[in-house]
Amino acid sequence: MPMLEVFYSGDRPPDRTRKQAFAAEVSAIFQHVIGTPPGRLQLIIQIVSPENTLALDRPDSDITAEPDQQ
Repeated sequence: MPMLEVFYSGDRPPDRTRKQAFAAEVSAIFQHVIGTPPGRLQLIIQIVSPENTLALDRPDSDITAEPDQQ
């Protein structure tokens, strides 16, 4: 049974409707690409707080600064 683990980081977690829509799309893709029967995909969505990531596109991140600016 295939499994997909997704890590999500944002200002607030996605609501149930958004997660269900994502799950439906992912299931359809797995069915089309590798022939996974409907209902057989294990999907895990892990919510990670922005503070626990190294998001390089955040404007407040020191990581994106040039070395001489740190």
